[in-house]
Amino acid sequence: MDSVTLTLVFALLAAGLVLVTLCGLRFAAAYTRAHSPLLAAFSAGLLLTIAVLHLIPESLAGSDIALWMVAAGLGLGIVLRSLSGRIAPDRVKAAAMAPVFAIALHAGFDGLTYTIAFASDSFSGLAAGAGLLLHKPADAAVCFILLQRAGLSDSRAALWSFLAAGVSTLVFAGVTAPFAGALSPALVAGLLGLAAGVLIHVSAAHLLVHARTGGLRRAVPMVVLGIVAATGLTAAHRAGHDHGHHHEHVQDTHSHDAASLEAMPHFGPVGGPTSGRNASADARVVLASHPGD
Repeated sequence: MDSVTLTLVFALLAAGLVLVTLCGLRFAAAYTRAHSPLLAAFSAGLLLTIAVLHLIPESLAGSDIALWMVAAGLGLGIVLRSLSGRIAPDRVKAAAMAPVFAIALHAGFDGLTYTIAFASDSFSGLAAGAGLLLHKPADAAVCFILLQRAGLSDSRAALWSFLAAGVSTLVFAGVTAPFAGALSPALVAGLLGLAAGVLIHVSAAHLLVHARTGGLRRAVPMVVLGIVAATGLTAAHRAGHDHGHHHEHVQDTHSHDAASLEAMPHFGPVGGPTSGRNASADARVVLASHPGD
């Protein structure tokens, strides 16, 4: 399969994984509503850790303006909060909608990442794609919990969560895949920094505030649990990412060696024109041709 097809296949897998997660959450809707503050605490630890351990390092590695993009993301989080307040005058609904917008933005950038990864090398794309799939259920769960808190019915919360966490990835991947050659890795790295800033703002200004309503004694262990879960997801993603880079490096080395061999002058299977063995063989041929000399 070509890079465009692989990008779309993984984007569809991401959307499908989000859908399966939301179907499970829909059946457990009563539980998620009853334990909303604790789940918000878990989500805060999860998103903060993903931003700090995954998104920011990826951005720093690929962009010279990564820190500026993180700062811009923090500012964008404030803008999203303001826009949410205008769309939903109710304070609780506005506080819940801003993080959903942020996660939709982050999920869209996942689609961009699929495009860049598969355009560079199919094996690296498979490794990076598998790593990105790991945190899709977390994105879906956070959106569902927040939209429940905003007062949406369980069915509508599931629908909008699917649009935010699943469809956004599919749309970004579908739109950008045909133009992968025009997208630079530095651009995507900068956008990851932007997403990191937004998620940090969302976690600190929204999720942790909501988590405190359930009591600090209960919230703190859930935050720690979210940190542990995100650390494991990040480690799994990084392992696949590093393996993909190693494979790409080996391929580049083999290509370089092959090119070097082709560029070298070819002197035959025994030796060059000045080889002693070749000279002796030539002398024997000459003597055999002139036996009377």
